[in-house]
Amino acid sequence: MEEGSSTGFISKIVHKSLDHSNNKPQFIFTNWTKAQQAVDLEHHLSYWWQKNNEREKKWLFSQPIYKAEFVFLARKTVRFYWTRYDQLRPYKIGLSRIQSYGPQFDSYVQYLNTEQLVSDYTGIKALLNSELDVILIEKALAKYLLGYFSQKDNEQLELLDEQVIYTEPYYLVCAKSFVQCNYLIEVFNVGLNEVKSSGSYQAIVEEFFEGINEN
Repeated sequence: MEEGSSTGFISKIVHKSLDHSNNKPQFIFTNWTKAQQAVDLEHHLSYWWQKNNEREKKWLFSQPIYKAEFVFLARKTVRFYWTRYDQLRPYKIGLSRIQSYGPQFDSYVQYLNTEQLVSDYTGIKALLNSELDVILIEKALAKYLLGYFSQKDNEQLELLDEQVIYTEPYYLVCAKSFVQCNYLIEVFNVGLNEVKSSGSYQAIVEEFFEGINEN
C-alpha cells in the first residue's frame, strides 16, 4: 500500500477496511509524484486521490473514503484576506502540482502568483520560511501536519477553515493493468462498508478531530 501523504485517521480507516482480508497492507509514505508512479508502474494501491478524466482512463476507484475540504493556510504577518478571487493576486500562493481545486478556482489560477508544491509538508515549511504567503490545503491534512510543527511555528500561521474553496471525495485506487486490481477494490469496498456500519468509521473521525481541538 502506498500513498501520497497520510492524514492519520484516513490511514486508520484504510487499514481497518483491509483488516478482514488476508492481504495485510504495507504502508509506504512518499510524495504524490512517486505514489502515482508506483500505481502506474509497480502495481501498488494508493489512497487520497480524486477523480479526473486522465485517472479514470487508467485506474479503478474504490467507494469514496472521505470528503475533503480545501482551505487556505496563511502566514499571520501577511494579514491574508479575500472575498473575491481578484483579491488573491497580491499573494504568493502554494498549490499542489497534481491537485484540482474545482473548475472555478482552477480557471482563475492563470491570473495568480502561484508556486507548485512537492508536498503539503514542504508547503508549510515554505510558509514558515516566508517563501510563500499562503497555501491551499485539505483541512484535515493541514491540522494533521501542523501537529508535527512546534507551538511557536503554529502561532505564526492561520488556518482559514471556515472558508472552504472546494469539496471533493477521495478514493483508494489501483491500475487497470494490475490483474488483481478489481478484486482488491472489491475487498476494500466490503471492508469500508463494514467499518462504516459498525460505527468504527465515525469513531475514528471523531477521535481525530477531538484530539485536534484539545491541542
